[in-house]
Amino acid sequence: MNRQTLSNHDIDYYHEKGFLVVRDVFARSEIQALATDVERVVSERSDTFRHSNMRVRFKTSGVDQVLEVIDPISDLSPVAKSFCHDSRITDRVGSVYGEAASLFKDKYFCKPAGTEGLALHQDWIAWPGFPESFLTVLVAIDQFSEASGATKVYPGCHKAGYLSPRDSMHHHLEHSQMAVSPECLELAPGDIALFSCYTPHYSEANRSHGTRRGYFISYNAFSEGENRWQSHYNEFHEWIRSCVPEETRSQLVFI
Repeated sequence: MNRQTLSNHDIDYYHEKGFLVVRDVFARSEIQALATDVERVVSERSDTFRHSNMRVRFKTSGVDQVLEVIDPISDLSPVAKSFCHDSRITDRVGSVYGEAASLFKDKYFCKPAGTEGLALHQDWIAWPGFPESFLTVLVAIDQFSEASGATKVYPGCHKAGYLSPRDSMHHHLEHSQMAVSPECLELAPGDIALFSCYTPHYSEANRSHGTRRGYFISYNAFSEGENRWQSHYNEFHEWIRSCVPEETRSQLVFI
């Protein structure tokens, strides 16, 4: 099988801008298979997807609370897991690194019509040993557009590194901190976008009439550790527990 590497031009563009869009990586049939298997997971586990489950997060849509994130999903969906290890992704990420890519985490995002967006932030967080090479590949399941609340990035701002206090907490940024205008990652189903952990990004509300779903798969360079997926989630769950009152920590589960 031919390796799906990036051209030197694309690699240079990624390092200069902090992101890269690649068109038509997956066929519509493959994207539909991913969507169908995620729907199966949601249907089968609807009784366990609740606020006390550290695997999921919810968002406001109108007056309702809707399931927004399943983090992770690759251990529940064989199709999602196959995407994580698909050479059409890993070869391209390896091109950026100049070495093999190792899976770090994955999460499914669903933004129904009317759902609010995400505040401006960077993905890197100042935990001991958190990989500096961390990058994310966004696989578009639905259309990502201005109307549907597509991810927006600030090009080139990744070069400034981490812009928040190194206190092990997650921070939001202010748009006034950015010296350039944002770019919208407009994607069709089957397109992918790569962006650095230091690339400031955000999304606005979904003002379209349809749902905007995406699969976000993150990697680190092999030289920063192999098979860190499980250790990351162990650390992530400890961090979640540390952020809630001690008397309620025992109520949190991961199922």
